[in-house]
Amino acid sequence: MTDQFVTLRRGPLVVATLALAACAPTVADIRTGVPRPPRDPACSLDVLNPTDMATIMRYDQIGVVRLANEEAGTSPMSPEAREIVRPRACAMGGNAISVMASGDIMARTAPVTRAFAAYIVWAKKAPASAAPQKF
Repeated sequence: MTDQFVTLRRGPLVVATLALAACAPTVADIRTGVPRPPRDPACSLDVLNPTDMATIMRYDQIGVVRLANEEAGTSPMSPEAREIVRPRACAMGGNAISVMASGDIMARTAPVTRAFAAYIVWAKKAPASAAPQKF
């Protein structure tokens, strides 16, 4: 076989692999505020209502986790989403999350609708008597 023939035969395989990879969920996180020590990747996280100001005031926002490219219609609270988001929120030192936004979106580059979600990561406020961290 010539090298050209082998390349042509692998072409569809490469395209199929890239297409499957493009459909895989993606996750990104952004940390904000004073860094917190990480927690166990399977830590317990409370789900807070972001409009419940009495509860939210007991926490500091320490980050945001963004999940994209999930199957259309996927709930931001689905077991699959939790499996992806929990380790990121726990690594930030989070004690709780809120769903900031979620929905389905159609990408311009592909004729398929996909789900996305963004989560606010919260940590319990440090005691007022705690000394400020030095930089």
